[in-house]
Amino acid sequence: MGIEEVMASILHWSEPPKYNMDEIHSHDFYQLLVYRKGGGHHIIDYKKEEIKKQSIHLVARGSAHLSQRSRLSDGFTIAFSNLYLAQLQQFDTAINYQTFYDQSAVFNFNEKEFKELIFLFEELLSNEQNRSYFLNILASIISKIILLNKTAIAIPKSDPVVPAFMEFLSLHFLDKHIVDLFLEKQSLSKVVFSRKLRQVANATASQLIKEKTHLEAKKLLYISSLSIKEIAYKLQFEDESYFGKTFKQMEGISPNEFRKKCKE
Repeated sequence: MGIEEVMASILHWSEPPKYNMDEIHSHDFYQLLVYRKGGGHHIIDYKKEEIKKQSIHLVARGSAHLSQRSRLSDGFTIAFSNLYLAQLQQFDTAINYQTFYDQSAVFNFNEKEFKELIFLFEELLSNEQNRSYFLNILASIISKIILLNKTAIAIPKSDPVVPAFMEFLSLHFLDKHIVDLFLEKQSLSKVVFSRKLRQVANATASQLIKEKTHLEAKKLLYISSLSIKEIAYKLQFEDESYFGKTFKQMEGISPNEFRKKCKE
């Protein structure tokens, strides 16, 4: 296509990292952390997950994460761009790849399931320089993970409107008129847009906005020194009390308790 963007690559854990691995961070690409052996913890969107053997941790683009692997763990990371996933989606519209991979998740496979992936992993690792074959094998891995996920059958066919809204949401979630702005940009009616969201994302626009705002709140509580009041103001809540009430409904604990838990 004449595009110079790196579509996909392998990040070998034995090599020096290309960015600071000691701080929680996010990327504008997708990652599959493949753990042959377990050990340690992985924080994904400020939730601590145990690293188990024969598991794959999906980190969606934009998700904040920090892998705290023990010396016993072993594996590698597959990184791929949104452009690569979009091309795969165009090739196969039967399953909504973008909806599946836009949600960070942890897949703990049994021995039989993981064996079905091992051959593909070995082919991928031994053909990094053969780019055409490499990208085709990666497509097989991405598809196989969905097939091994029992809930993937429920994912409806692709619709470009929903990924476009999620992209728009990541940039404008604090704008009170975000839905109207998006509908105007897409030349869509509110009724059609709401139906597409329910069919593909199984959610309303207000639910998605609320989830994005909550994730941003967790991020600020985790990495910033802002007070609870300042965070509430930054995220455009009416007051600190309402922010605390909303946060607890989503997280099960108060903002102060969450921040204390993070420090621990």
